Amino acid sequence: MKRNLLQKVFIVSLSFMLMLISVGFSTDPKSSADPDNQVNTNRTLKVLYWSEEGFNKTYGDLFSKKYPNTDIQVVTLTDALDYNRLIEKHSPDLVMLAPYNYKQMAKENKLVDLDPLIKRDNYDTTTLYPSLLDELKKQGGGKLYGLSPTVGSYAILYNVDLFKKYKVQLPKDGMTWEEILKLASKFPTKGDKNSRIWGLSYMNTISSNLVMDIARTEGLTYIDPNTLKATANTTAWKKAYQLSIEANKSGVLDQGISLSAKSSLESSTFIMGRSAMNVTSISTLQYLKAANSGVKNYKPFTLGMAAGPTDPKDRKSTGNVFISEIFAIPANASNVDAAWDFIKYLHGDDYAKEYYKSNNNNIGAPLSRMIKEYSGYSLDAFYKLRPNLDSTITSYALFRKSQSLELNFRTSVFKELTLVADKKKTLDKAAAAIQSQTQTAADKLKKAQ
Repeated sequence: MKRNLLQKVFIVSLSFMLMLISVGFSTDPKSSADPDNQVNTNRTLKVLYWSEEGFNKTYGDLFSKKYPNTDIQVVTLTDALDYNRLIEKHSPDLVMLAPYNYKQMAKENKLVDLDPLIKRDNYDTTTLYPSLLDELKKQGGGKLYGLSPTVGSYAILYNVDLFKKYKVQLPKDGMTWEEILKLASKFPTKGDKNSRIWGLSYMNTISSNLVMDIARTEGLTYIDPNTLKATANTTAWKKAYQLSIEANKSGVLDQGISLSAKSSLESSTFIMGRSAMNVTSISTLQYLKAANSGVKNYKPFTLGMAAGPTDPKDRKSTGNVFISEIFAIPANASNVDAAWDFIKYLHGDDYAKEYYKSNNNNIGAPLSRMIKEYSGYSLDAFYKLRPNLDSTITSYALFRKSQSLELNFRTSVFKELTLVADKKKTLDKAAAAIQSQTQTAADKLKKAQ
C-alpha cells in the first residue's frame, strides 16, 4: 500500500513537472506602416495557447485594457506533441512555446527574429533578466526568437535568527546541493518532529525526487535522447544517489510534515520559523506575507536569501529552473506588430504592477522583467544565476518519445536506493541496477519504434 502511494506521488510530481515544461519559427519581421503602439488601431491577434480562459485570465484581459481595439482570438492547444500541425492549420500570430519547441522551431527558421523589432522600436531590454536573454539566444542558435514572462527559478531562503542562535555560518551565493545539505546537518536533529528544529525544509522527501532535483540542477540526464543509451551509472549520478540517501537518513529534512488541525501555513516548518533553510520559489515570500497577517500570534523572523543551488561545474549557473511559456511570433504571422505589442506589454511596467499587486495572485515565479522587491523582500537572489535549459529540453525530448521513461526511472531509483538505505545492497550495485533497468526500458522503446 505504501509503495502504491509513493508511486502515485511520483505520477503527480512528474505530471506537474511536465505541465511546467510542456509545449512549441527565423525570418525578418514584416514591416509596419506605423511601428509605434497601435492603441487605437482595429486589428486581430490570433494566439495559440492552452486554453482561452487561462490566457485571458493571466494575460489577455490586462492587455485588452491597454489595447481595447485589438480583438484577441485564442486557438486552444489540443495536441502539444503535434505543434507544427496546429500552427500550419490555424496560422496564429502569437504562439506559446516550451523550451524544446522553441529550440526545434528556431532551427527550422519558423520564428520571427525579435532583434530587428527591438532595434526598430528602441525597446529597452536592460530591465529584463540578462542571463535569461543569453540562454534564449543560445537555444535559438544565436538569435532571440521569443521572450518568457516568468521564470521558475529557485533560491536558498534561510532563517537568519536560527543560524545566529546555533552559531552556524550563513549560506552564501553559489552553494551546491552537497554544500546546502552539509550546512543543514549542523542543526539539531533530535526532538519531537512537530516542534523540533530542522536544517532544511524540503517538500519532496522521497529519495528519487531529491535525486531528480540534484540532477536537474547539475544538468544530468539518465538517457541520451538521441541514442537512447542509459547514462545513470556515472560518477555524478552516484554522487546524487549518495547525497539523497544520506540526507534522508540524517534527519535534517523536515519530511513535509503536516500538522493535524493546522492550516498549510502553520504546518510549514520554514514559515513558522522552525526550519533553517528552504530551497524554494518566490511563492514562499507570498506565504510569509500571508502568515504575518493571517496566522494568530505569528512570530516573524529575519529572512536571508542566497542564489542557489548551483551546478558544481559552474557556480554561476543552474539547471534547476522552469520556463513553461516562451512567447514567439511565427514566421508566417499576419499581424506581427500586434504580436510584438503583446510581448512588449508582458515585459513592461504595467503588467509587472498587475502581476504583483493582487494578494489573490498565486505567484509561483518572478517576472523576467527584473523587479527589485516583492512586499519588502529583495528578489536579487532569484536573478543572479544563469539558467541552463539543456536538462529541461532533454527531459521533454524523452517525454515525447515515451511518457513512461521518467516514471520508470524514478521508480527504479526509489526501489534501489531504499535497498541501499536498508543496507541490503551497496551503492555501486544499486547504481548498476538502475542503469540496467533504465537501459531495458530504453531498449523496449527502440523495438516499439
